[in-house]
Amino acid sequence: MMDKAENLFNLTNYRDHPENKDYRVFFHYNMEQAEYFKSLLDQEAIEYEAFLDVDNKREVMLFGVHKRDFRKALLQNDMSYAKHKKRFIPNNVIRNTILIITLALFLFALIGYMLS
Repeated sequence: MMDKAENLFNLTNYRDHPENKDYRVFFHYNMEQAEYFKSLLDQEAIEYEAFLDVDNKREVMLFGVHKRDFRKALLQNDMSYAKHKKRFIPNNVIRNTILIITLALFLFALIGYMLS
């Protein structure tokens, strides 16, 4: 599918089709996210071709979308990522602790500025 160097610098989950330049290929490693993306494409009546592949022993769902529908498909892709995103700091206690410490440091800096 992709070599390691290409994978390091690829910040998106789509690229041009390797054989047909009229198509873009979206790829999803999370099958639940892929199914949601597929339902959004169906809902928006966007034509696509789907293919389940194995990449480095991981399943990857590939969706080929014509470039004329790329902008609509990209919006649906973003919606599927938004629905299935993971929190940057998943633990509520740690996240709230970091927030409180940051706010306290900001307040101390503000008070120090006002007193000087």
